[in-house]
Amino acid sequence: MIRPLFALSVLALAFPAEAFAGSYLRVESWNMRHEGWSGETDYLGDAEQIWFEFGSSSTSAAGCDVVFLPEVMNATVAPAIAAQLSTLSGKTWVAVTTPLIGRTTYKESYAFIYRSDRVTVDGWAVWQDTGDKFEREPMIVRLRDRATAADFTFINWHTVFGTTTQRAAELSEIKNVFTAVQNGDSRDQDVILLGDHNADATSNWWTNFKTPAPAVTSPVNLPTSLNSTGAYVSAYDHFWFQSSYLTEYSSSGRDYVQDPVTYVADISDHAPVWLKLYSSSDTD
Repeated sequence: MIRPLFALSVLALAFPAEAFAGSYLRVESWNMRHEGWSGETDYLGDAEQIWFEFGSSSTSAAGCDVVFLPEVMNATVAPAIAAQLSTLSGKTWVAVTTPLIGRTTYKESYAFIYRSDRVTVDGWAVWQDTGDKFEREPMIVRLRDRATAADFTFINWHTVFGTTTQRAAELSEIKNVFTAVQNGDSRDQDVILLGDHNADATSNWWTNFKTPAPAVTSPVNLPTSLNSTGAYVSAYDHFWFQSSYLTEYSSSGRDYVQDPVTYVADISDHAPVWLKLYSSSDTD
C-alpha cells in the first residue's frame, strides 16, 4: 500500500484531451555515493555530470529533465544540486526528498530533482512496508510531461546489499510493490522501477519479479559501479518496465563519464543510467 503524502492532481482539469507536438522526457537514475556526507558534497560536479554528460557519449546532446537519487544522506543534498543545476542550465529545478529511511541508525533518503518547465508532479509517496520487508521501502513518484500530458509512475528503490539471502528476499518482494502500484490506478500502466538494485539483471533473484504478464524487462544491464581504479565492475543500476505498456520507451544506456579515475575519487562509485521516453499525448 502507498502512504500518500499529498493528494494527486485532478488530471482532467489540468490537461484536456488533445494532441500535442512530440516530446522526449529525459530521465536519469544515479546513486551518488552517500551524498551529503563529508567528502561527498561536490554539488557543482554532480550538476555538471547531470547536465553536460547525459547520454552515452561525449557528443550526446546535453541536458536532462528529471533525476532520481537514492543514497541521499540529508535534506540539504537535493536542493543544493537543484540550485547548481538551475545556475548551469538557466532553467528552474525543484527538489523533493523523503525522510530518512532505515531499520537501524544507518538511514538514507530518496530524492528526485526536476525541471519545472518540463515536468509536473502529480503525486509522490513512500511505500507502506507492512511486515518490514525492505531495509529502505521505495519512493513512488508520478510525473507528467508538460509538453504532451503523458504521465509516468516511477518506483525509486535502493536494494539492501546485506547478505545474499537478504538481497534475494527483497528482489523477490519488489514484485508485490510493482504490481500494487500498477493496479492502484487503472489510468496509468506506465510503471518504471529504477535505482541501485545491487544485482545484475540476469540474476535468478529477479525470477519472481519478471513473472507478471506482460513480461517485465530491463533494457539497461551495463556495468555501472566502479572500483577504485575507475573500472566498471557490476551491473547494479536498471530501469524495469513492461514494454507492452510503456510504448513511449525510446532509448536508454549508461551516462558518459569523461574521466572514470577522477570521477570515482571525487564524485561517485556509480555512473548514472539514462532513459528517454517519447510521447505526443497521454496514451493511458
